[in-house]
Amino acid sequence: MKKRRSVLLTTMLMCALLVGCKPSEDKLAEAETARTQLLSARDAAEETYLDIADTSMRSELDTLGVKVTEIEAIDFTNMSDKKINEVLPSIVELTESYTTVQAKLSGTYQEETAVKEEQAKNVQVDAYIINKMGFDLSSVVLHDITADTYSENIISGDQALVSGYTLMGVKLEIYTDSSEWEFIVTDTAGNSYNIPSEDLRSVSDKGVSLSFEYDKETDSGVVSFGGYF
Repeated sequence: MKKRRSVLLTTMLMCALLVGCKPSEDKLAEAETARTQLLSARDAAEETYLDIADTSMRSELDTLGVKVTEIEAIDFTNMSDKKINEVLPSIVELTESYTTVQAKLSGTYQEETAVKEEQAKNVQVDAYIINKMGFDLSSVVLHDITADTYSENIISGDQALVSGYTLMGVKLEIYTDSSEWEFIVTDTAGNSYNIPSEDLRSVSDKGVSLSFEYDKETDSGVVSFGGYF
């Protein structure tokens, strides 16, 4: 009789130990939810990283990724509530690390996007200049009055655009947020003329010809826009 009771007690203890190694449903759900949030945070950070040009955070993401792999390998169903409680802080901390990284990546993404959008406003248009001023030109500069910026001398180097000649291969940089421009034309004698320009936003992306002429009556220059060819 004593032997039977001893076997029964041993069996009950083994069952109790086995049950003790299993988590409660609530704790298992808590652990799986924490892991899902971690994986979501990782995926979001990795996706944002792919959308930016800055690669400086690659090593940090790789380090975090190794830790996530370890968390992914855990079988919570074979852990007690106590063991899960010991692991949960690490999962939460890792998730918070990804949240911090994501904030940095999102900031970089916004900065790069703003730069791209601003660069997209700078349109380059092919052009050529016809000198009908009646004298040689040493300089032609595009002045963006709205942005108050100046191009480099379109007539490169120490060359001069001889009267009656055409300068090919000109590239006009047009900032599309601007609305007012002028050309500052200087002859080889040092005389300058501020010539109002048409709205450059309406110039065809196929190119434009710029014909500069001198008006003796007003002692001023004018520019006429035409087709590229």
